[in-house]
Amino acid sequence: MATILLVEDDKKLHQLMKHALENAGFEVLSAHDGTHALTLIKEASFNIAILDVMLPDVDGWRLLKTIKQREIPVIMATARSVEEDKLFGFELGADDYLTKPFSLKELIARVHVLLKRRPVQHTDEPLTLDIKARTCQVNGKDIALSVIEFDLLAVFFENPNQALSRDQLLNLVWGYDYFGDARTVDTHVKRLRQKLKPLDVIHTVRGIGYRFEVTHV
Repeated sequence: MATILLVEDDKKLHQLMKHALENAGFEVLSAHDGTHALTLIKEASFNIAILDVMLPDVDGWRLLKTIKQREIPVIMATARSVEEDKLFGFELGADDYLTKPFSLKELIARVHVLLKRRPVQHTDEPLTLDIKARTCQVNGKDIALSVIEFDLLAVFFENPNQALSRDQLLNLVWGYDYFGDARTVDTHVKRLRQKLKPLDVIHTVRGIGYRFEVTHV
């Protein structure tokens, strides 16, 4: 399960964003001011940060510079829509920029895009996945995966050794606004298992969903 650092001082908006992210299957670390956010940045582990610019004590630009030292993707979510502000944010290393008011579905979609951009390679394992090149190898042999199969495997890599429910996988792979049958997950997991043979890394968790078991991540 990917973890999101959410820094937003508007408590009502913060709660709406947090609820949407959690419903999409993410774990959320919350901060309502820059000082608390700095503490979380130094002490916690997370995969993406969503930052407001105008914050009490420490502004979002300083938080952005601190986070980018760890090469973690950052989405700036702010009411400041002036082009110069956006360019300044990108110069500091922002990966994406959302101008308020924005759709929560758009926020979730942009988080998914950034997660898919992250290079993930396991060169010391029989299974290798390269997000940037969108290639997969089993024991050094190229494996042809569909778009959904690849994205599903990428989500498993992002959440190693964790039980993921079918609903979580639907949200993470198919999207927050997908209303299809959860059995779709079972169908694609079955196909993915066939293609990853002889490796046995995707295990059924009875009554919940699936767990991707690896030794190194």
